[in-house]
Amino acid sequence: MGEMLPMMMARAERAFKPGAGGANQRTLSDTFHQQLYITTSGFFTQPPLKIALDTFGIDNIMFSVDYPFSTNEQGIAFLNEIDLPADHIEKLAYLNTVKLLKL
Repeated sequence: MGEMLPMMMARAERAFKPGAGGANQRTLSDTFHQQLYITTSGFFTQPPLKIALDTFGIDNIMFSVDYPFSTNEQGIAFLNEIDLPADHIEKLAYLNTVKLLKL
């Protein structure tokens, strides 16, 4: 779920303020929203997904299973149980990947 970045974002924002170490005036969150995608990485419960959504938004998250540590069946069950609108589930499941990789 983003290699713990969603959980650490507020702390990182305090540590890496715009302009520190260079001329860039973007916040860390702005930079990440513009340049970073994260995957679900086999985290198949709602709380980590909620933190990732709150931090990065639905457009920057892609579904992944993380085999052999999770199974395809667990991933499918998770997608079927997510409490999100259908269009958000489609983005998470495949549309964000299609857009990013220009498939």
